[in-house]
Amino acid sequence: MECRTHIAFLAFVVLGLLPGIAQAAEPFVPSWIKNVPAAKTVAIEIVADWNQVERYRRDNIRTDIIDFNGYWGGNLTIIVPAAWSVEITFINGSLSFPHSLMVTRVYAQSEMPVKLMAKDAIWGAHTDPPEGIKYNERRQLNFVALQAGKYFLACARQTHLMDGHWIGFEVRNNLDQAVAVVHDDKFPQDQPPGRP
Repeated sequence: MECRTHIAFLAFVVLGLLPGIAQAAEPFVPSWIKNVPAAKTVAIEIVADWNQVERYRRDNIRTDIIDFNGYWGGNLTIIVPAAWSVEITFINGSLSFPHSLMVTRVYAQSEMPVKLMAKDAIWGAHTDPPEGIKYNERRQLNFVALQAGKYFLACARQTHLMDGHWIGFEVRNNLDQAVAVVHDDKFPQDQPPGRP
C-alpha cells in the first residue's frame, strides 16, 4: 500500500512538472481581500487598470487590455461565502478612461451587450454612474451575496465588457472565507502579474 501511494505521489509530481499540462488553480487570499468571519463580512479593494503603467513601460504603447487588479477576461475568480456581506471599494486607476464596476449575470462572448445599464446589476450592485468614474476616484459597493452561483464583476462602460474588462465572481455555500483563484490557462505569461 505504501509503495502504491509513493508511486502515485511521484506520478503527480512528474505530471505537474510537464509543460502543457494544466494544473488546478489553488485558492488564495490576496492582500486586497479582508475576511471577517465572525461578522460574515468581506472587504475587497478593486483597482481598474492596475497594470496599465507596467504594460506601457514594457511596450511603450497603450494595450487593448483593461483589467481589475491586473486580471481580465475571466482569468481570475473571486469566490465569497453565501449570505455574507460584501463591501467593495472600487478605485479607477486608469489615466485613459472612466471605469465602473457592476455585478452581472454570466455572459457568453456572443451575447455580451455593448454596454451595461443599472438594471443589469445583480442585487443592485453597481457603481454610480455606470458609465464610469474618473482617474483616482473611488466608489463603494455594499451588498449581501444572497444566492449561490456564478456571476461577473464587469465594467459597464460602452464596449468594455466585450473588450474583456470583467473577472469571475462566485457565491458558494459552505465556504468559511472569501478567496481568489487565478486561471493560469487564461493568463498570458508575457503579461505582468496581477495584484498580489
